[in-house]
Amino acid sequence: MDQESKERKSQRLQLLKQRAQAVLDQCQKSGTMDRPDAMGTSKLLEDLRIYQVELELQNEELRAAQLEAEHAQRSYRTLFDQMPLPALVLDTNGIVDDCNERATTLLGAHGRFVALDIRFWHRLNKPDRARLHVALRDVMPGQSQVLRRVEITNQAGAPVVFDVHLIGLSMDYKLDRRVLLLLVDRNAEQAREQERRLYDALLDATDNPIYAADLEGKMLLVNQALLQLLQRPRDAVLGHTRESFQPLRDALLHREADQQVLQSGVPTTFEERIHPVGESDPIDFVTRRFPLYDRAGKAYGVGGIATDVSALKAQQRKLLLSESVFQNSDQAIIVTDAQMHIIRVNAAFTRMTGFSAEAVLGQHTRVLKSGRHSPAFYESIGRSLMQTGHWAGELNNRRADGSFFTVWSNISVVRDSEGQVMHYIALQSDVTQLHEAQIALQRQASYDGLTGLPNRDLFNDRIAQLVAQSQRQQSQFALLFVDLDHFKEVNDTLGHQVGDILLRTVSERLQRGVRSEDTVARMGGDEFVILLPNTDRPGALSLANNLLVRLREPLVLEGAGSYRPMASMGVSVFPEDGRSPDELLRSADMAMYRAKMTGRNRMLSYTADMGASNDLAFTIQTELAIGLVEQQFRVYYQPKCMLNTGELVGAEALVRWDRPGHGITLPGVFIGVAEKSGLLVELDHWVMQDSLRQLGEWLRAGLWKPTMRMAVNQNVADLQRSDLLDQINALLQASGVGPEMLELEITEDALLHHTSEQLERLQALRSTGVSVAIDDFGTGYSSLSYLRLLPVSVIKIDQSFVASMLTDANDAVLVRTIIDMAHDLGHSLVAEGVETPMQCERLCELGAEVGQGYFFGYPVSAEEFEQRWLRNFAS
Repeated sequence: MDQESKERKSQRLQLLKQRAQAVLDQCQKSGTMDRPDAMGTSKLLEDLRIYQVELELQNEELRAAQLEAEHAQRSYRTLFDQMPLPALVLDTNGIVDDCNERATTLLGAHGRFVALDIRFWHRLNKPDRARLHVALRDVMPGQSQVLRRVEITNQAGAPVVFDVHLIGLSMDYKLDRRVLLLLVDRNAEQAREQERRLYDALLDATDNPIYAADLEGKMLLVNQALLQLLQRPRDAVLGHTRESFQPLRDALLHREADQQVLQSGVPTTFEERIHPVGESDPIDFVTRRFPLYDRAGKAYGVGGIATDVSALKAQQRKLLLSESVFQNSDQAIIVTDAQMHIIRVNAAFTRMTGFSAEAVLGQHTRVLKSGRHSPAFYESIGRSLMQTGHWAGELNNRRADGSFFTVWSNISVVRDSEGQVMHYIALQSDVTQLHEAQIALQRQASYDGLTGLPNRDLFNDRIAQLVAQSQRQQSQFALLFVDLDHFKEVNDTLGHQVGDILLRTVSERLQRGVRSEDTVARMGGDEFVILLPNTDRPGALSLANNLLVRLREPLVLEGAGSYRPMASMGVSVFPEDGRSPDELLRSADMAMYRAKMTGRNRMLSYTADMGASNDLAFTIQTELAIGLVEQQFRVYYQPKCMLNTGELVGAEALVRWDRPGHGITLPGVFIGVAEKSGLLVELDHWVMQDSLRQLGEWLRAGLWKPTMRMAVNQNVADLQRSDLLDQINALLQASGVGPEMLELEITEDALLHHTSEQLERLQALRSTGVSVAIDDFGTGYSSLSYLRLLPVSVIKIDQSFVASMLTDANDAVLVRTIIDMAHDLGHSLVAEGVETPMQCERLCELGAEVGQGYFFGYPVSAEEFEQRWLRNFAS
């Protein structure tokens, strides 16, 4: 029965009482109380009887409600007491209002409320008391809060860790606020956490790398040994696949091994290698991999325990090496027991003596005796072995066929840890073989295997002796440092075998060009040095010039036809250029480097400023790389004009470097450095791209005639690239320029060393319409007959010949000869370096068509070239 029904029935009862009282009062006044039908008494009695029934029903409902409440209370108490968690009900002041049996057991109270609140709060430490008081005040009805890791001392005095869940009870429970506390025991979880930490500590304490990975290869577990090997923090490994923290080759191999274990379901042992970060040598491991199963028996990953076997592998390799040395040694090796019975011999023993191993095993060493030594001789050997553990000397022994031979024998004693004799080991060699082996070893240590020249070690010894001798005698000597030009191209294009032939030929020519007391040594690669005792600077320079001429003599190389070797040489002199071998070698090296940077195929003597030049070259190389990234380079354009009319017929694209802090820098400063440092190919590509872009803009603006050509310098090394033609075609299409408007300029000395592949690419370029020009013609020191083989259209006469043709009869003849020969072969001419009207007039008389030089115009920026030449020419 709800509260509203009770109130309605109470109101009806009150009204009924008032009506009955009024009727009774009326009856008493009128004297009609005893009359049954007076004043509606019957009706009143009927109403009273009805209400009496209602009251009885209400009483029954009240009794039922009371029984239900008592039952609910007993159910609540039963449920409260049977809760699997200790539970308490507290008010906001912390007074315990109720608790269940588990709470009383935990707190050790003998009665449910016997000082329970005091016991509860005394079981808490001070920080947790403060936390709980704050939470009791903060939690509101219908809200909840959790206090983690609250420590409560149980009745046994042991601390127990709980999570305390606070639930604010509604006002239906009590008129003021109450809070239900549920204590969740975390001791088991804490024990598991401690167990996990112990487990992790054990895993991290071992030196064996341990891991576990899921089916996708993501790391589930790694120990410290593996993290240290990988040089990665734990969070960079856990949850990641191997590809994110291992070299790809290692990751793929290890992933494949994991998959093999998952597919087979059988634990398997693998031999594998891991390449640690920052270390050059891999580490050998034996890894036991095994599948990981969940409680349902389903595989969820792979585990592995690895053992570093690098030391074992190294020991095995040493044992194998020792066995290999034993079996393959040129010396006969005999191993005996303590009684001199033979237990092992090697193949060299059989070759030397004619006895097979089967014939001598178990035999006493006296089977080898020749009978030519006295007993006293053998007794002396025995005494030496006992006293020193070693004996060395000549022995005369007998072969299986009965013949005698003399060996040099080294006998050693092998003792155990207690000093007792275990074995004797004898190494024996024919005296003649030993002598030959010593000579061979000496030559191998001192001479280059390819050329037969003294190597770096022997050279160092000889120059040290020469320095000491020259200091005593106060005399001079010279050092030549020789480095072949374009040797890398020979190796790359013709192969190392052809390169070896070239190195042998060069070494022979150098040896034939010096005196018997001079030393020619190979330092490695294509570098040679020559020691010239009692030689001053003029003598060294004269010899260097003679050697350059000798080296340039043609030879036939497979794949290149007639080839002329060239070299750059540096000269240093003792004591002016250095008083120690290192200083002299460094000075000659600097001079050689300067010779190579200033054009190759020449020699230079060391000067004091070359050290600074080398530092400058290094600085330029560093800034070049930055300049390419930051687009610091500019393309300048120099006009090409008809010699007879001055009409513009094209231009040459020339690179300039807008070097920060230095302004516009000419190519002579940086091209050599770019070539030597490997940056020239990238620089050439940028010049090609930018010049064709500019040409396309001029063409679309109607400023560039289709009959004119843009010349761009091309490195011959680019001709080795198989994609060169595709790259040029792509640049032409992107810029909207036809191939007939492009001319590639390649220097003569580079074309002298052409290969069949280069010729094919040049021919392919020419077939597309691209013109090919030989730049700096006449400086290659080569036969001109090769011109008929090259698919070129234009020959550019080198400016050095044009500059002196009016004053040097020989150069005049050369210019005329080049022009006539080019015309006979169907090539057109461009004369470089035209600076005066007289040169222009003379070249016209000789039949040259086009000129380029300061007489017509300097190289200028694209904007200035457009204004000065293209717009004026167009108008």
